[in-house]
Amino acid sequence: MEWTEKFVSWFKQGQEQNEALLDIPWDVEQGEREGIDVIVATHPKVPFSVEVYVQPNFASIYVDPGIATDALNVADRMSLYKKLLHINANLNMMKTSLVGDDDRVVLAADLDLASLSKEEFNNALTYILIGVDRVIGALNIGDEVSQFMVERYMAMVYGKLKEGESKEDIINFLVNRVGLPAEEAEEFFGKMEELISEMDAGSTESGPPDNMYS
Repeated sequence: MEWTEKFVSWFKQGQEQNEALLDIPWDVEQGEREGIDVIVATHPKVPFSVEVYVQPNFASIYVDPGIATDALNVADRMSLYKKLLHINANLNMMKTSLVGDDDRVVLAADLDLASLSKEEFNNALTYILIGVDRVIGALNIGDEVSQFMVERYMAMVYGKLKEGESKEDIINFLVNRVGLPAEEAEEFFGKMEELISEMDAGSTESGPPDNMYS
């Protein structure tokens, strides 16, 4: 589909130093679900993947942070739902909603392809990710998300080390794509090297630990 290729092009083009979300280079996978083109875009700086569903006349952008609400007690659930409605009222071009049997919070935007521009697509993506931050704040789970990001970077560096990538390439990835200062990138790399050595010596189970800093 023409629009699918256009979206993929928009995601892939760009430079890491750019500020607009659609002007940085994303990693993109294409597929199909029930006859609908699906694009999954990820970037190391963004905690959650972005899914774009492309239909003949409309495109829908979704971000699913994986936050289930069905286990919350009634008072907490009603409080959260009230905050989600306020987020809907305060942010343009996006909506919060619930999906699945576990009532997961998702953020979405529906876009009319008849008049869609790259700027409008970027604005919708930006508002959705601002909404994700608002939801994280409403649930007071900022620390958990930060820890998730650390573990994600650990897994990325672990994979790169095991695949034989050079220190220079991995440091470059941590600085330019993840956005770490050079000194922190060096420290992070050193800790992962130590971890690999321990695992090779048989003192640690395979794979990075849940928390390298515990």
